[in-house]
Amino acid sequence: MDKLLEMSGITKSFYGVRVLKGVDLDLDTGEVHVLLGENGAGKSTLIKILCGAYRADEGSMRIAGQPVDLATHDPRSAEDAGVATVYQNFHLVPHLSVAENLSLGRFVHQRGLIRWGEVYDHAREALARVDLAVDPRTPVSRLPVSQKQMLEIAIALSKKARILIMDEPTAALSRRETEALFKTIRDITPKGIGVIYISHKLEEVKQVGDRISVLRDGMKIATLKARDADLGQVISLMIGKDLSGKGSRDAPAAPARPRALEVKGLKNRSFAAPVDLTISEGEILGVTGLVGSGKTELARSLFGIDPAVEGEFRLHGRPVRIDSPRTAVSVGIGYLSEDRDVDGLCLNLGVKENVSLVALSKARGLFFSIPAEKRAASDLITSLGLKVAGLSQQVKYLSGGNKQKVVFGKWLSARCRLLILDEPTMGIDVGARGDIYGLIRRFVASEGRAVVFISSDVEEILEVSDRILVMARREVVAELDPARSSKQEILQHASRLSRAMDTV
Repeated sequence: MDKLLEMSGITKSFYGVRVLKGVDLDLDTGEVHVLLGENGAGKSTLIKILCGAYRADEGSMRIAGQPVDLATHDPRSAEDAGVATVYQNFHLVPHLSVAENLSLGRFVHQRGLIRWGEVYDHAREALARVDLAVDPRTPVSRLPVSQKQMLEIAIALSKKARILIMDEPTAALSRRETEALFKTIRDITPKGIGVIYISHKLEEVKQVGDRISVLRDGMKIATLKARDADLGQVISLMIGKDLSGKGSRDAPAAPARPRALEVKGLKNRSFAAPVDLTISEGEILGVTGLVGSGKTELARSLFGIDPAVEGEFRLHGRPVRIDSPRTAVSVGIGYLSEDRDVDGLCLNLGVKENVSLVALSKARGLFFSIPAEKRAASDLITSLGLKVAGLSQQVKYLSGGNKQKVVFGKWLSARCRLLILDEPTMGIDVGARGDIYGLIRRFVASEGRAVVFISSDVEEILEVSDRILVMARREVVAELDPARSSKQEILQHASRLSRAMDTV
């Protein structure tokens, strides 16, 4: 098989920290090469060197047999060489339409006038390629996360790429959209396109991959044939230790506990029926459902982003009115959003500033203690197990798992008693997931605290939750005990159309 890509001895450092240590990677024509590793293993850095976003300190690279000058390699030369990337974080212009995003940089024009008919024809063809049924005139800001992800893929495929890099492409996709993506991959690889596929969903590896390369601590540990790979072996290679027994849950606490939150008759403009829910102190309430089921809308209503039209809230027994995020924060509620980079972090600020954001907003008077801020940030870095070069390191350079820990730390420093977590492990590797689960359990172990844990990952919901609410068609359709429920049962409820409520 001809080599589309050969990377040899790739080395890269940031702030004196060596994140890639002589990594080799190759890609055959028509192959799907899966790249695995924990957050911080070096996967994103390696592909950013390939696509020209970063420059390697050492090493060599050949694309389709042609040597690449790594000293001058940039995004333009990478695209000219046939490299296109679908990043984990979106690179879309939200106020422009779908069609405009698909044609950025190459509008068809004549004498300065854009030929919109050809722009929309190009958009329809690109959208059909990924089976995305959306009006090309729709502003990108109105698309849900899953459709934004499919649009990113459509843009990459429209660039006539020979090497297509997919960084967590299914993190926000439904099962149907994931199957459509896999079909697209199966359609394009026989045409000579090679795919580098990065995912933390290990069950996808055998479905989509031909070979697997595992990175750990900036080094390539092994390359395996996907069909022969044992997933237990792959996980051990990724983390360098046996995970057996990790993440096991303690027995549920006694049910007679004070209420942390009671919601009755909650309605907003997106719900199909009023929502009732309760969560006790010390409890992790899991909320799951398919894409579009209303999970995120519920989280936004509980935090006051989308104020309720009707409904009653009682927090620790006291009636409260949550009509804005500021009000929610003032009464001790924190929120980790689905998109941490857009809604949870200031990417160009340092770790210290990010973990202090909410605490600073709650500070009284004109003075804020800088030494106290540094001490609190240092303590959080230690307690959260953050892998950072220092307090001032910009969070945009952190791995996904470490970014999520920073967001978590922000709310811990604000002394919240109720945390709403929307897809808190999206795009996070196996090891970092265990760390996040540990942080959540430590949080609820403190007196008076509780967590609403929202996830599309049913196995995760079963692992983490003390009680489960299932949503479908923007309403709650079932309440389940995870100790007596199965993945199949939850998926059956999630696919229901009725409005009846089942309680176990």
